[in-house]
Amino acid sequence: MLAIYKRELRSYFTNMLGCAFSALLLAAAGFFSAQININSAQSRLEYSLYMLVHYCILIIIVPFLTMRSIAEERHQKTEQLLFSLPLPIWKIVLAKYFAMLTVCLIPVVVLCFYPIFFSFYGTVNFVGAYASLLLLVFLIAAIIAIGMFVSSLFENQIIAVIVSIGLLLVLYFLTYIANSISSAAVTSLIAFCCVAFIFGLIVFFTTKNETAAVLCGGLPVIGLIAYYLSNKNAFIGAFAEVVSYLSIFDRYKETVINGLFDITALVYYITIAAVFVFVTIQSVEKRRWN
Repeated sequence: MLAIYKRELRSYFTNMLGCAFSALLLAAAGFFSAQININSAQSRLEYSLYMLVHYCILIIIVPFLTMRSIAEERHQKTEQLLFSLPLPIWKIVLAKYFAMLTVCLIPVVVLCFYPIFFSFYGTVNFVGAYASLLLLVFLIAAIIAIGMFVSSLFENQIIAVIVSIGLLLVLYFLTYIANSISSAAVTSLIAFCCVAFIFGLIVFFTTKNETAAVLCGGLPVIGLIAYYLSNKNAFIGAFAEVVSYLSIFDRYKETVINGLFDITALVYYITIAAVFVFVTIQSVEKRRWN
């Protein structure tokens, strides 16, 4: 596992992808810091970090890091070599995941010096600044897991990066979309059923197991309809509330704007990362035996 981790980490800097990612992230963070912290005399680094999320910087650059994680192995026909190693698939996937996470941590380490630099010119809330940096790391970890899962579904890296960016943009704007639709109970029911159906399709294409797809997509729909018939009022505006609560980007925004470290957001990002790493393992495992 360690050998694969080192191989992956080395490859990101051999083809300059890791260097380009670090440079772009630091350039964006430096630009927002110059505009907010220096020109506007704001000592809170949290606002500059939030701009990385608000202007979709992470949504655009992280998928370029994850696009090659699994798709390149399929394209270059080296996937079978990995399968022949005396290692379980989960160790191979985790090695790739932690290699990408390490690449992302390099520019974050540089950002850790920003609050110290700002403290020379004013009062800095170190707790808030480093709490926002910690939460940013786990947000990136969740985005990497999503991108790696998408990469496991395609052989073409370009398709993988386009789908990853598209999926993340949908997740980013999902709250706005949910708030724009009707708050009627039947609308929320239809929206929930569509989500359950899409989840069932994802399970099917990941595992090729029709029973699992029906259980994951069909049973929730039946349960939702049954609950709707018994308590329609509970569905009024429910979809917008649930989407807002589950949004990975809104959670970071609320934490930064309020200036309070939310441990539940940290746990949520870890859960998202764990779930998508798990489904990536299942996707690769299924292809191995096929």
